Amino acid sequence: MNARLSIPMEESWVFQADTKSEGLEHKWYEDGPPQGEQIRIPHTWNVQNGLQEFRGTGWYSCIFFAPAEWEGKLLRLQFDAVYRDAVVWVNGQKVGEHADSGYTSFVLAITSHVVYGENNRIVVSANNENSQTALPIGNSFDWADDGGIIRGVSLIVSGSTAIDYTKIQAVPVFDEDGEAADSPYGLLSGEIHLWEQNSGINNQALKLCVNVTCDDGTTIATTWKMLSQEDGLRFKDIKVNNLKLWHFDHPHLYKVNLALFVEDIISDEVSTEVGFREIRSEGNTLLLNREPVRLMGVEWMPGSHPNRGMAETTSQLAEMLRHIKAANCVITRFHWQQDSKLLEWCDRNGLLVQEEVPHWQTPHDPDDDWIRTSVQHAREMINRHYNHPCIYAWGLGNEVNGQSPVTVRYFEKLKTLVHDLDDTRLINYVSNTVHENPSMDATGVGDVIMWNDYIGTWHGDLDRPAVIKDITETYPNKPVIVAEYGLCEPAYEGGDERRKQILTDNTVEYRKHPGIAALIYFSLNDYRTQMGEAGEGMLRQRVHGSMYLDGKPKPSYEALRQLASPIHVSVNLESRVGRVRVTIVTSNDIPCYKVSGYTLKLIDSLDVCYTKEIPDLEPGEQCVLHLADIPQNRWDDILLEVQRPTGFSVITGSLRSFAGHLTDHLVP
Repeated sequence: MNARLSIPMEESWVFQADTKSEGLEHKWYEDGPPQGEQIRIPHTWNVQNGLQEFRGTGWYSCIFFAPAEWEGKLLRLQFDAVYRDAVVWVNGQKVGEHADSGYTSFVLAITSHVVYGENNRIVVSANNENSQTALPIGNSFDWADDGGIIRGVSLIVSGSTAIDYTKIQAVPVFDEDGEAADSPYGLLSGEIHLWEQNSGINNQALKLCVNVTCDDGTTIATTWKMLSQEDGLRFKDIKVNNLKLWHFDHPHLYKVNLALFVEDIISDEVSTEVGFREIRSEGNTLLLNREPVRLMGVEWMPGSHPNRGMAETTSQLAEMLRHIKAANCVITRFHWQQDSKLLEWCDRNGLLVQEEVPHWQTPHDPDDDWIRTSVQHAREMINRHYNHPCIYAWGLGNEVNGQSPVTVRYFEKLKTLVHDLDDTRLINYVSNTVHENPSMDATGVGDVIMWNDYIGTWHGDLDRPAVIKDITETYPNKPVIVAEYGLCEPAYEGGDERRKQILTDNTVEYRKHPGIAALIYFSLNDYRTQMGEAGEGMLRQRVHGSMYLDGKPKPSYEALRQLASPIHVSVNLESRVGRVRVTIVTSNDIPCYKVSGYTLKLIDSLDVCYTKEIPDLEPGEQCVLHLADIPQNRWDDILLEVQRPTGFSVITGSLRSFAGHLTDHLVP
């Protein structure tokens, strides 16, 4: 067999809601729920008829066969997320629990509880009642509290000495001028964390084989390393030549395969994908691979489709992520920890992510009593997601009392602890109070100033330009990211037309301020939330998005797509000869980044009929492309489309729709 088997466990589960709180008393953990219905994982009961408002315990059970040849192996169950407090039994014996964090993965060893050569029963209880010890707290948070095994489950079979997780650094090397070196290369280093319940590791001879391949499958490095507990289980400075950097338009990935040997016998093997990229700040400028960038993004609230809730499959997650990229957005944030499969999509398709501890609004003045839970969340998030190049920052929390000295001290302490877990990324707190008194706000603790701007709605009528000037002058050495702006109904009126106007007007204003490095519009979608003012049951929601719950776009979605476009197009059509000349101009405000590898295509009703590469352009530059002669009677039928290197459309329209003017990204 392979050194490691990872077996998805999605089928053949049964579920029963414990509406009478009798499961423990009647020992459902022995034989499973007595009246269970057949379900698939992932699953939540809060989108089922009759259970939309149920907050309590749900019971799950499934059977798996353990072949006799597994005896002597290490068997582990990996749960990608159970919301929220979970207890797990195997063959009636408790093997572990996970509490206070419903969106982070956890792994439990079950080796000693398995009967080999026979069927074995897994039973899981999941409780989503309001909690005063978990994050998020109580019912104070603004998204769905769907209970259940909401993400995947896997059975992992390996040798008895096994890898728990890895933390791999992929560092590009730049010359003294900040440019990639003449012969670009990168250095790969990593920490290996073994499954901590192994015994006798210190007396074993451990060797690690590191094999690195590029995205076409070619092996570019192979290294053997003797490991010892005294020196730390690590490898360092594996050189990768002819380096391709990771960028949202060029998401180049490298596969790192790690094979662990004990006494020259392979015991475990894992693979992970990494990307070489650097993101840091200089003054109030954000630098991606040493390139100054100003970025446009949008936040999506998962778990919002009324038929799925938080139990979304990989393909359903990808469906919504494609909407983000199709809107020309390249940066986002999530209020809570996400599935590794979602982050893998962002790695492969180029989407920068801030992932956050769900410390949302409460407690209003967090103190040291919350450090343990916050660090648990941060540790579980960072240890499992460290290798994802899409993650540029970790978020410590969102919208607590940012003007309080107690809050400031709390986030100072928490940031230090999180920095010990990962000193390679930005660490931030997202504030909705920095506009009140910038110099004393907790967001100043972060590496980037993160501001939720609701001037004109939640924040009243203030002078936005003056507020921005105050914030940027207070923090001249930190970039500012507007982490939210938009319109929430029914709390505020005006519908999607007003939403579009806020999106447009605010974006135009933000562009005038060089200290603002990125915008994250809120939100992509209307979203299910247990504190929503609109709808009931599984349709309880906030109407805050440019798409409906089911992902259908509103007019403001197209406005977002145009505002976020890094290019503008005009077409000159000469009617006498049908000659077509296209002018491409790159944006020089927000967004602002180099355009490289973009393609112009003409598409008729049947297929692509013409393709032309757009030369590399710096912000504010332009080029003119002379296309083939096209008869005037086809100008309305043929579409002009510009695509990113990743294949996502930047701008689309008929030839005639672009004629005679430059598409204006300021006013959609």
